[in-house]
Amino acid sequence: MPDYANAQELPTSGIFKGMIDGNARVKSGSNLEIRGMIDGDLFIEAGSKVLVSGMVEGRVINDGSDVELKGMIGR
Repeated sequence: MPDYANAQELPTSGIFKGMIDGNARVKSGSNLEIRGMIDGDLFIEAGSKVLVSGMVEGRVINDGSDVELKGMIGR
């Protein structure tokens, strides 16, 4: 598995509407809706609650969180 320690860190709560050029990471304990676009992989740490209603160009990697996918995933 790739190292996501250097991925762009997303906010821990609220709604993310921006764009990330590369990989992104949701930290443990977050409660976030992603409406924006991630041009890479999305890594979600354990203990988070995430709704992806936007677009993730790569993979969504869930490390034990509550994740709901409604947007577009993959290329």
